[in-house]
Amino acid sequence: ADYNPRSEARGMKGAGMLTSPCSTSVGRSRGVLHAHATSRPSLQRRNVRVAAGDNNASRQTAAQQAVAWLSSKGAAVDKISVSSRMEDGQLVLVAAKDIAAGESILSVPETAWLSAEAVSKSPIGSAVEGLEAWLQVALLLLHSRATSNSAGEWGPYLASLPTHPATPLFWTESQLAMLEGTQLLESLQGYRAFFQSKFQELFGPQGRLTKQQALFPAAQCTFEDFLAAATTVRARAHPPLDGDRICLVPIADMASHLRQPNTVWRAKSAGLFVRGRALVVEATCAVRKGEQLSLDYAPELLDSSVLLDCGVVDTSTPRPGYQLSLSLSESDRFLDDKLDVLQGAGFPASQQFTLTPTTLPSQEMMGFLRLMQLQGGDAFLLEAIFRPDLWGFVCDPVSEDNERNVCISMAEGARASLALYPSSLDEDLALLGSGRLQPGSPEEAAVRVRLGEQEALEVACQWFEERGQSLKRMAFYQERRLRRLGLIDDEGRTTYDSFFADGIA
Repeated sequence: ADYNPRSEARGMKGAGMLTSPCSTSVGRSRGVLHAHATSRPSLQRRNVRVAAGDNNASRQTAAQQAVAWLSSKGAAVDKISVSSRMEDGQLVLVAAKDIAAGESILSVPETAWLSAEAVSKSPIGSAVEGLEAWLQVALLLLHSRATSNSAGEWGPYLASLPTHPATPLFWTESQLAMLEGTQLLESLQGYRAFFQSKFQELFGPQGRLTKQQALFPAAQCTFEDFLAAATTVRARAHPPLDGDRICLVPIADMASHLRQPNTVWRAKSAGLFVRGRALVVEATCAVRKGEQLSLDYAPELLDSSVLLDCGVVDTSTPRPGYQLSLSLSESDRFLDDKLDVLQGAGFPASQQFTLTPTTLPSQEMMGFLRLMQLQGGDAFLLEAIFRPDLWGFVCDPVSEDNERNVCISMAEGARASLALYPSSLDEDLALLGSGRLQPGSPEEAAVRVRLGEQEALEVACQWFEERGQSLKRMAFYQERRLRRLGLIDDEGRTTYDSFFADGIA
């Protein structure tokens, strides 16, 4: 199964779900705008055992030993080295020599990947057989830490890993307080609930691994220990080796996250006369000796999601935004008809759309919103004769009332969501530019996420408000249909007025 705790967070209902205000005077249906929890959940950081590798100097030594181990596995490592980043002391991968665009920097053979297949050959193989791939890898890491077992041939690599990633799941209470009002804080609840359910399945009273004390001693396998292992796997696994094919790729996973990276990962055949595959780190541009090697961990995700998954934010090229969840109302009298329209168009009943400060709402999002608000005099379009073509109709404005309802519900929903943040957009901008936030700190990341969500909501609100004021200039379904039939001209005048003027009719 795909490792996607985010889907659990997105599926949450209740306290974290806001609905756009409903006005009976215009008969709008209640559009669902998933936003954020109104109070901060208790997600305090508990004590997690600190491995020897948490000391930066010892971690660098361990990383260098892991590079040597990787070389013994057949990887060409002469173009990379491990260095300590000057601004924050974090270990990073750098180019050991000048590299040309398109050149292979590092090639890690499949035999060195830490995969479910590799776990099957480890001491815990039979105990975890049949579990999801990501879970097997996480449990091997947990076993290694809990028993001081070298975990077989991957020992040097596992010893080089930090105890846990910098994800907000391990932030302090004061750091979490800076996420008040954000979608990210709500998502933390979903993540934690997802991992807690997995932990109970494995180590609860009737858990699958509860009696495997030799492999997973209870005192060293608490929920926080399990969480640290699971999130480490999540933070270091990247496309194309994720999902069902999830693997940890030693040393390659030390590449830093940047939205404009200088490398890309490619899974390739190991060679004409060599069996298996290799993960090739390829330069996307010329890289100078000593330059930090970078990778875009998740090109399709917003900064808040990358922070939650991997514990990092690219401040040089941010991708701020807000995730909008839209659902058809269960009380909609035309629910079944609308579900038929969505099914015919290949869409589910609930959808997520990304709002950013620099992009307009997509055609699919506008179509979904118009379908949600389709009612009254426009409901005839839901008749069976129109239904096969209706999705194409709603991708353009349907009627003045329908478009007005869409604009009002979205603008009101965005304003209501903005009101939940403890600080304004201007206040966060001022804080970010004040110099009071340490670069790379959780506090800076929290403010950037908070600011990015507010910017996206503010832009969306203004866009829908302005659109609502320009309805008279829009062409709606009826006008478009008459024009296609040649019954009105481009100026909106009927083409059959002359029949009456000439006495023909």
